[in-house]
Order: sequence, then structure tokens, then C-alpha cells
Amino acid sequence: MLLDEIKSVLTFAAFKPEPDDSNVAWTKRYEGRKSLLINVSRSQTSWRSLNKKGRFDESGVMEGEFADIAPQRADEWRQLAEGGWCSVSVNNRFIISLENNMMRGDNVTDLLRTNPRAVLGPKYDRGKRYAMCHHPDTTASMLLACEESMVKSTEDVLKNIGLRTGRVCCGLFALMEHAVMELYVKQRLSAPSNSALVAACEGSIAVLVQQDGQWKELRCRSGMGPDAVETSLQIITPLVQKLPQGSPVHFVSDGQDLKFRSEIMAHLEKISAVDMTQEDLLWRVIGIH
Repeated sequence: MLLDEIKSVLTFAAFKPEPDDSNVAWTKRYEGRKSLLINVSRSQTSWRSLNKKGRFDESGVMEGEFADIAPQRADEWRQLAEGGWCSVSVNNRFIISLENNMMRGDNVTDLLRTNPRAVLGPKYDRGKRYAMCHHPDTTASMLLACEESMVKSTEDVLKNIGLRTGRVCCGLFALMEHAVMELYVKQRLSAPSNSALVAACEGSIAVLVQQDGQWKELRCRSGMGPDAVETSLQIITPLVQKLPQGSPVHFVSDGQDLKFRSEIMAHLEKISAVDMTQEDLLWRVIGIH
């Protein structure tokens, strides 16, 4: 044991973050090592690898149930993940809600993972895993609640093929958090505004409405599938119509489904919506930050 500790100091391994340390950016945890990013949706799974230089490399997508896909891709995925570590995004069986006066603080993220009841109080459900994103200036928060059983089954499938999950997140929630922070930085010096943020990730969608600088309403549907354009518009339209005419609307998506993105934007462009989507955005959000 002492020899291993001395070796870790001499190779600087002792000074590197642990692979599953969620407080450290993914690229810092796996600096100089290959890792794998996996996105699990209701009816398909996509993946992207990061090479030793932290750059995107091989990618793929496969239709079907994750439990059936993983064993077929096991050899390929193990070669792409040094030490077996992967970052997993799930995009089914979750809900994002708008809450007020939630607990905040430096340790809340860890506490939400280890003892969510202490953070959520009566809002806690033992069958869920949680994440939060706070409004920088008000008491409002976005709360993600994801089915614990689905997360566990995904982790177990990966464990059975020799992979380890260094991070499990919700792709849609990660995109929303990214977009909220981007918009906040841009609008920090401007007066409180009315606006809407529309986020889409492989068949799941959420709409967040802000009025006078306050988050007022949020609607979310998960696992609808990539062809649910009309259903998505039925969710988006009533919320956008509540805003004063000319209020800015922003759209962000995973950057992979070009067909869904173009069809949605064909409608949103009629109200001068701005597309914040960038190439490989989902992979950058879950695999770099």
C-alpha cells in the first residue's frame, strides 16, 4: 500500500482529481486519458469518444433499447474508455419543474446527491434522483427529478459490460442550465426582460418563460421521440403567446438531430427566435464542463 502511495506521488497521480469527483470538470478528471460519452434516449443510443488530448473522436448511433445495444457495442466502447470510465446522459423518464425558495449553498450539490431529503423536504420522493439550477438573482430554481430505477438499470447495464459511470446527468437539463448561464451573462447589464427559452434533446423538450426578470412558468415532456414536432409546438406555442409581442425567444438543442431542429426552427423563426445550438453542443456540455 505504501509503495502504491509513493508511486502515485512520483507520477503526480496523487494530485489529480478522482475519476468520479463531480466537482471537477470532466476533461480535468480524465486529462491525458481516453473517455467515452454516452447519450441514452427512449428508442436509441448515441456515443462520442474523447481522445487523450481531450478532443472529440469516434462517434456512433444505434436504434433500439439500451440494454440490447450495450452488449453489442461492449468491445468497441471498452476500447474508447480508458479505465472503463464514461459520462452518461439519460433522456427519458424525468420531469423538470419550477420551484421557489429552495436551499442554496456550496454543499447543496453534494447533499442533493447523498441526502436529497435534507434539501427538498416534503418535495422529496425516494424513487427519484435530483439536480437543481438556480436563478442567479431570484429565489426561483429549476428542479430535475429523474426515475431512480432507470438510472440504476443504465448503470447496471454498463457495469455488466465492464464500464464505470463517472457522471450520470440529464441531457436536456444540462442544455437548459448551459443556455440559462449563457443568456444571463449576455443580459446581466440589461433591464429585466420577458423571454422564453426552448430546449430540445433527442425527443425531450422543455420551455422556460421569464417575465420581468422572473422565471414564471416551465413545461417539460420527456421521451416523446424525435418525430414529435407537432406535440412540441403544442407545448411551446401557448407559453410563448403569454409574452408581450416581440419578446426574445431562444432555442437550444443537442446539435445532433438536424431534421427536428430545422422543422422546429421553421416555426420559431416566424417570431424571430434565435438558435443557440452549436455543433456537438450536448457532447461539449457533458464531456468538457
